[in-house]
Amino acid sequence: MKLSQTAVALGFLVIVAALSYQAGSAAQATDKAAKESLETRCARAQLRLAELALEKAQALNRKVPGTLTGATVARIADDVEYAKLQLQNVLKSGGFDSFQACLDRAEMSLKLADSRYKTARDANQRSPGVLQPLDLERWQLAAELARMRLEHGRSLATASPQAKLEFQLDLMSDELSQVKQQTYLLGQNRLGQF
Repeated sequence: MKLSQTAVALGFLVIVAALSYQAGSAAQATDKAAKESLETRCARAQLRLAELALEKAQALNRKVPGTLTGATVARIADDVEYAKLQLQNVLKSGGFDSFQACLDRAEMSLKLADSRYKTARDANQRSPGVLQPLDLERWQLAAELARMRLEHGRSLATASPQAKLEFQLDLMSDELSQVKQQTYLLGQNRLGQF
């Protein structure tokens, strides 16, 4: 009888210890979340949102292959990389630097534009005439423009906050114009994969 009472008491102590450990872990997690800045929590949330968008895109293509183009999935994957970079920057500096974020985005845009142009150029060299010269020139100019934008942004590293803000607004306005243009062309069924 004493053995069973001892076993019950020992079991009770194990349960109490486990619950205490879980409560302590939960309290530590809550303390950690409270200590993280709002900017850090936002950066983490943006990263997770980008990761979920990529997972959704990949799931769509697994379910029905070709639902989204490779270029579209690559853009979404770039958004994940951008969000990772922003989280790293926030963790390193302790805050969000909108100008640096703009430069990071400009650098990623350059990589994407260069890649798009080189892929198109190489495809056209392998199979001449597969792409229209108009599209090739458009993609080449887009890469050159992305390069110039990044150079301009980098040249403003020591500029006034107003000059940096003007650059950010100009860049955002240009990107919005590109989205409008691409949406219009897609709506007209005139544009292939870009």
